[in-house]
Amino acid sequence: MPNRPACYGRQQVDQLLPRFVSDVDPVAVYASDSRVPHPDRPWLMLNMVTSADGATSADGVSGGLSGPEDRRVFAAIRAVADVILVAAETVRNEGYGPPKASPEIAASRTGRNQAPRPRLAVVSRSLELDYAAPLFADRPPPMLFTVAEPPADRLAQAEAVAEVQRMGADRVNLAEVLRRIGQSEAGVVLAEGGPSLNGQLLAAGLLDELCWTISPKLAGGDSPRMARGTPPRLDQLRLDRVLAQDHTLFLRYLTH
Repeated sequence: MPNRPACYGRQQVDQLLPRFVSDVDPVAVYASDSRVPHPDRPWLMLNMVTSADGATSADGVSGGLSGPEDRRVFAAIRAVADVILVAAETVRNEGYGPPKASPEIAASRTGRNQAPRPRLAVVSRSLELDYAAPLFADRPPPMLFTVAEPPADRLAQAEAVAEVQRMGADRVNLAEVLRRIGQSEAGVVLAEGGPSLNGQLLAAGLLDELCWTISPKLAGGDSPRMARGTPPRLDQLRLDRVLAQDHTLFLRYLTH
C-alpha cells in the first residue's frame, strides 16, 4: 500500500501550509492571526463548510457535512470573533442557540480583552423567527437587523427580546450593519451564512477573510454554492494557510 500523508487517519490537526507543522492547536493558530479593523467597520471573516463538490448543505442543513473532526477548528474560528453574523434562514434551518465557549477559550478571550463568548447578530427582512427559542433568552440579547418597515406584529415581538435596528428599504444594508456593529466596539465579525447573505457581503466588497472547510464527501443534488443571488464577480484571494485533520481540509484565504 502506498504511504499516505501524515494528516490521514489521525485525530490531530496538522498544518500543511505555509509550512508543515505536526499537531497544532487550532485555537492558538487562529488567535495568532492579525485582524486589523477598518477605520469605519470591523474585520469581516466568513466561515463555511462545503462538500468536495461544493455543496453547502445536505437535505437543507450543513450538519451532514460536518463532524467531530472539524469541531475544534470551528470552535477556534468562533473564538476570535466578537460578533457572529448570520441570516434568519440559517438560524431557522440550523437551530441556532446562544454562542458557547469552553472555559479555556473564554479565558483566552478575556485575556485579549474580549467578552467571554461572541454575541450573535441576525439579519432578517421578515422577522420570521421563533422568539421563544433559547437564542432570545441570551444576555446580552442578540442584535437583530431588519428593514425600515418590517411586519408590525413581528417587530413588536422582536423588540421585546432582541436589540432591533432597522436599516435599508427593501433589503438590509449590510455595510451599515457592520458599521453599527463596529460602534459596539467589536473588532472582528464572523459571518456564517447562508449563501444569500454571503453573496450580498461579497457584492458589497466587505469580505476580508474566508475560512473554508472542505468536507471529504460528495453531495450531488441541488445545494447552493457558498455565495449566490448577486451578480458574478472575480475577486482575487490569497491562500494564507491550510490545516488538515484526517481527510478534512481547512483553508484560510485573505482578500488583500
